[in-house]
Formats: sequence, C-alpha cells, structure tokens
Amino acid sequence: MTSREKTVAEIWTIYATFVITFFLFILMIQMAKPAEKTVASVMIAALGIAAISSVAIGTTLRKKFLDGAAERLRGDPQDARGLHLWRTGNILSFTIAESAMLLGVALKFLGARWTVSGVFFAFGAILMALWMPRVDIYPSTVPPAKPPPPPIS
Repeated sequence: MTSREKTVAEIWTIYATFVITFFLFILMIQMAKPAEKTVASVMIAALGIAAISSVAIGTTLRKKFLDGAAERLRGDPQDARGLHLWRTGNILSFTIAESAMLLGVALKFLGARWTVSGVFFAFGAILMALWMPRVDIYPSTVPPAKPPPPPIS
C-alpha cells in the first residue's frame, strides 16, 4: 500500500469515526435524559456566535491546507508534504464540524430543548456532509485502465 493509499484510508476511517461519535453523542443524551429548563438567551446566543466564528476560522484554514495539498499532489501524488497538508485540512474540518455539534450537546445538558440544541446538531451534521474528504484533490488510487489494443487490420 502506497503512502497515498494509506493516507486516504486513514482519513476515511477518521471521518467514519467522527460520524459515529456524532450518533453516540445523541445516544448519550437519550440515555442521560437531562432535565429541560430555561436556558438564558444570552448563553444560546454566545454559543451560536462561538459556533459560527469557529466555522469561519475552520473554513479559512481548510481552504489553506487543502489548496496547498492540491497544488503539491497534482505535481506528485506521493508528495509527503502534500499528503500531510491534505490529512491536516481534513482532520481540522471534521473537528470544527463536530465542535459545532458539541455546543448543542452542552446546551442540551444545560437544559435546552431539542428545538434549540438540535439546530447545533443539524449545523454540525451539514458541515460533516459538506466537508467529507474531497476526492477531487487526490489522484485516484485505482490504476488507470490499459488502453484498448489497436484494431486488427
């Protein structure tokens, strides 16, 4: 297995793990059954601003890392620095998406209703879907098909 194939497999495994933990947090909330109580709107607004600002920063860093990776990997698909940038950009993206969802977990344990904390969960899920590993920046791990044989005259 080449370093490129290994890196791609690692990132998809990490991505799957982040998706699974997303559902595990929902399961944890269902098992804990935190009591609903009034959460100050200032707290909800503060966590909303934190989620939005972290996503803005994450988007900028994601673009920086993945653009650098794409540039390096176009020249050499086995470039170690390019693969490192691609790995870093993806893991950072997954972390930012999950952090938005974790703010919803915090709100739920503070007593917020699902209609409030669910917005954070949905935001995190949408980001996870949008920020799944981009296949277009790394060359296919499948070797190119052999050209057809020349026609027999």
